[in-house]
Amino acid sequence: MIQKIASVLPVILCFMFLISGCGKDARESEIKELSKKYSVPDEKQLIIWTSHKEEVYLPIIREFEVRTGIWVELRTGGTAELMDKVEAGIENGECDIMFGGGAESYEARKDLFIPYSSSENEKLNQAYLSRENLWTPFTELPIVFVYNPKLVSVTDAPKSWHDLFLNKWKGLIAFADMEVSGTSYTIISTMEQLFSEKPESLIPAFYDQLNGKILESSGDILPSVESGRYLIGITLEETAKKYIEGGHDIAMIYPSDGTCAIPDACAIVKNAPHSYNAGKFIDFIVSQDTQKFAMEEFQRRPVRTDVELMKEYGRIDLMDFDIKKSASEEKEAMGIWREVTKK
Repeated sequence: MIQKIASVLPVILCFMFLISGCGKDARESEIKELSKKYSVPDEKQLIIWTSHKEEVYLPIIREFEVRTGIWVELRTGGTAELMDKVEAGIENGECDIMFGGGAESYEARKDLFIPYSSSENEKLNQAYLSRENLWTPFTELPIVFVYNPKLVSVTDAPKSWHDLFLNKWKGLIAFADMEVSGTSYTIISTMEQLFSEKPESLIPAFYDQLNGKILESSGDILPSVESGRYLIGITLEETAKKYIEGGHDIAMIYPSDGTCAIPDACAIVKNAPHSYNAGKFIDFIVSQDTQKFAMEEFQRRPVRTDVELMKEYGRIDLMDFDIKKSASEEKEAMGIWREVTKK
């Protein structure tokens, strides 16, 4: 989806002048002046490609526009597909910023981005910073399990990552296509590191446990579990918390053997036509008020050290997740995934 914030008034006025009886020179002069008046100047533009859901990106972008007077052109999609499109469009300067998707995806495609050190970096959790400043963290996103409490008891629900491989869950796990969902790759990489397995052994085994059933997007996971089409699912904490608070009948579990909480990220694309404005946007999303807003309204854990986490967030046991290792294995993992899914 592409949303362009631009006035259609010049087009209408152009048509009106064309059908009028005004002289050619006067008409062209008037059209030029009107176009200049109502169009957005280049220095007030920004092109953002995002894999965030609308309820996340829309209020943030609207507030950024109001505060800065910078108007945003937007494209949305899955993390993996947008990364491919970013690469294809670099030479033509089609994108300024990639916003959303796990940091490991950015690390794996870091050749697409240019360094930027935010003015807020000293206030951010240093464990989540790119050593080369090629991407900036936005929020912390733990991975959790969800289940249908009408069909699965608390006792029977999976408590650990190993439990997901029990025979009773075969074909009943909601999981999105890894080629579309960046979160799905994070899930695969989490299991690889927890089990000390390589992609060539873990991916076929997990695909077999899915019984060949995969969802088109991560947005299908929770509705599929609630409807009973699948009994359990793997998703992000913020997605599950928002769904539960919306009155939906699912339950959430933090894995007992640990989980990862990789931040989602934001980065300036090479050959960005509005790189100065791109830097302003990154500073904005990690500012204290935006981070508080993300925690309170989006159920996302802040990456700033001076924003106190609200008490309603559950305790998580974090594994020592190696982002660089995950990034280095992504290309191989995608190839294996395509092979087992016959894509």
